[in-house]
Amino acid sequence: MHYFLGIPTKSYKSGAWIIMAAMAVISCHKSSKSEEEMSESTTYYLEKVDSIRIDRENTVRLLDYHPIEDRFLAYDQITEEFLVLDGKGELLEAAYRVGEGPNEYNSSLLAASFNQEGSGYYLQSSGEFLRYNVNWQVEGRIRFASQVFIRFYSGPQLRVPYFRLQDASDPYFFTNFFSGVNNSAGVMDGEDGPDYLIELYNPQKEGLDKALPNDTELLPEVEMNPDSKRANPVQVFALDKAASRLFLTYDRSNEIGVYDMTQDFALEEMLNFEHQRFSAVQKARNTALFHFEPNLFAVLYFEGLSEAATEARKAKDPEYFSYRDPELYHLILIQDGVHQEEEIAFPASCEPHSEILLLPGKRLLLRDKYKGEDEPTYSTYSVFELKPVIK
Repeated sequence: MHYFLGIPTKSYKSGAWIIMAAMAVISCHKSSKSEEEMSESTTYYLEKVDSIRIDRENTVRLLDYHPIEDRFLAYDQITEEFLVLDGKGELLEAAYRVGEGPNEYNSSLLAASFNQEGSGYYLQSSGEFLRYNVNWQVEGRIRFASQVFIRFYSGPQLRVPYFRLQDASDPYFFTNFFSGVNNSAGVMDGEDGPDYLIELYNPQKEGLDKALPNDTELLPEVEMNPDSKRANPVQVFALDKAASRLFLTYDRSNEIGVYDMTQDFALEEMLNFEHQRFSAVQKARNTALFHFEPNLFAVLYFEGLSEAATEARKAKDPEYFSYRDPELYHLILIQDGVHQEEEIAFPASCEPHSEILLLPGKRLLLRDKYKGEDEPTYSTYSVFELKPVIK
């Protein structure tokens, strides 16, 4: 099964994958709060606290942040270089590693990140995982044959979805499961989906393994896709590597499943939240899940726009695209199992469809809209902190 930019181009009957989630979840796992508890919960808002400028003419995508070293890992989509930047966006080093040499790769990368628990960097494609040291020399190379092939023409766009277990120093990493990326072309009528949702590399077995059974009683419920008339959800998730937890929702869901990766992804609880404006007909969808603290989450969602409203806006601005309109994005806060009643508007000066990095201290780094008329020679970002409302 092949995908380009997350769009399926060819599928095989024997290998077609779909994530089927029915409208039911084990009730004993669901989190519920009284109205009194909800009214007493903390209310948050976003406040801009910092900014970052990257002086580079080419399009740069920030991929990861190292909180101890205060460094960013970025990728230049034109020169195909990896960039290491300090906390203010100043270039510290650039590394070009495309090729056939011992320290190079020739696969289409999906993800790259710091080795947060050690040193160096991790790079990943649909068929290869590379471990680089701080000098960008290959220290390990793992090749694997995933059932799903994904390709981004613009280079890596994601962080490597890896984690470690207490008894293993080498990382486990997902090979088919990336947040916000459709890895399923769907199945034909009468066919079943996969038995397990996640394909991952197990360093103990030195091979691929399966995780998270495709059991509707263990998964967040999903609203049916009105276009295809069947459930075909896209996973949206966050990893807490320190606590070995997976937090999973779907693009059309109002639940978050909490899974213990040390116990074969056993379901611990299901958290509920509500959207104020969410219509599948208008292609509304959850786009990101952020885990700020052990019991504090945020779901970013796109409310969608009707065809008539979209055409009206395009008549005024031919370059208008609804998915790039920050006015249509909102954050839902969930703390201690309670969702904040008032949603947080996405900052109007930032781009909701670009990269968003979670930083320590309940902060988010967002790309600023470029307001110049000529070709940009730099990129700027704003840092917003989640702050409690003083009552």
